[in-house]
Amino acid sequence: MQKSQAVASFRKLTPAIIASQNLAMANDIVETTKAEVSIAIKKAAPALGIDGTAYHLLDILIGLSAADDWLPNRRPLVAISNEKLAEYVCRSQRTVSRSIKRLVEAGIIAYRDSPTGRRYIHRNEFTNGKYGEIQRGYGFDFSPARQRVHELKAIGTAFTARLNTQKEAKRTVNRLLRSIRDMAELAANEGLCFQSIEKSVAAMDGKAIAIEDRAEVLQSIFEVATALFEVSLNEDSMSCAGDMSDAPYNHTNPQTLKRGNNMQGLARANHFDLSDPEQVGISLAFEEVQQRKAQANPAHKSLLRAPKEAENPLALVSIGLIDAATPNTRELLGDGFECWDDLVDQSDQLRLAIGLSVDGWKQAVAALGTKMAAAVLVVTVEKTLRNPDAISSPAGYFRACVDRARDGKLALSNSLYGLKAENRTSI
Repeated sequence: MQKSQAVASFRKLTPAIIASQNLAMANDIVETTKAEVSIAIKKAAPALGIDGTAYHLLDILIGLSAADDWLPNRRPLVAISNEKLAEYVCRSQRTVSRSIKRLVEAGIIAYRDSPTGRRYIHRNEFTNGKYGEIQRGYGFDFSPARQRVHELKAIGTAFTARLNTQKEAKRTVNRLLRSIRDMAELAANEGLCFQSIEKSVAAMDGKAIAIEDRAEVLQSIFEVATALFEVSLNEDSMSCAGDMSDAPYNHTNPQTLKRGNNMQGLARANHFDLSDPEQVGISLAFEEVQQRKAQANPAHKSLLRAPKEAENPLALVSIGLIDAATPNTRELLGDGFECWDDLVDQSDQLRLAIGLSVDGWKQAVAALGTKMAAAVLVVTVEKTLRNPDAISSPAGYFRACVDRARDGKLALSNSLYGLKAENRTSI
């Protein structure tokens, strides 16, 4: 059972603050984990108006909370002074105080003030690599976020869906505007009356309407413009009687087709653009050099095909393999990895899941590159979710993997295939 939540007398209570304090005193505690709540808060933060300094402070406070304190029979408390937080975020203590109030009113944390105003935590002894249970503590309480974890997930999902809808609407607006502009130029050349369409577009630009509504209006205007051109083309259509039909002359032979197929494969392997004459010349020269090397040294052909994992750690790692090997992580995030951009975009949430600092992530990216660092990060999260008792410090485990990868001693592909096989066995 939760105990009463103390609030200092100097604080001016608002309905939002009282609501957060009530959530912190709830008895029906929701069973969840620090990683799950962290990701839920991360996704819902923009919808809750948490940004700037408040978001930075939230990131710090979540990182300082102990994962064991998020168990149902414990309280996720963080004890740190405003002075120390002000040093971390390079802001004044007054700004820190206002930002913390925003987090409380957003229903993320609650005040737990001591009679003297000090923030501290007294625990049992540190045993078996785990924090002892809190005996007495005062500071910031994440119980409201724990109680709202399912609501925060829904808020984050709805915000992401709305954001995707707006992005798609923006792309539609830009595409239709370009098409209508091109049609206007063609109408001017053909002597067609297109002024009504241009006036409709200009009238819409002067109105403050949502991007989704703007896309629908432009779609209607585009359909009208298309119909206008179809009517004009039907009226001006000419007979094709007397036209000559010449078959195209394509000089192709088996050798040409074979060389063309080789060039297509070479272009895909080396990222050449066959529409660029200069790059076509480069690809041909590259092919001839490789052929001469293969004739001079028969072993060269096999060396070209052999993946050099030491030089390229991601040579044996595909995004499909990562997606298949990390089912627990995908369930935690609520989404899979269809491309490398999906994995990189989720790196910030994966970082929060293991309590890795921003500086720790930046150092990993500087040492390994964004893709490799993200691959190591998702493997760390998956291993932690599968066996949390085996990894007492996931952030430390991640740093150790980064060091091994930097020295060329990390077999990332073996870890992924092992996770994939273990998942198949458990199924």
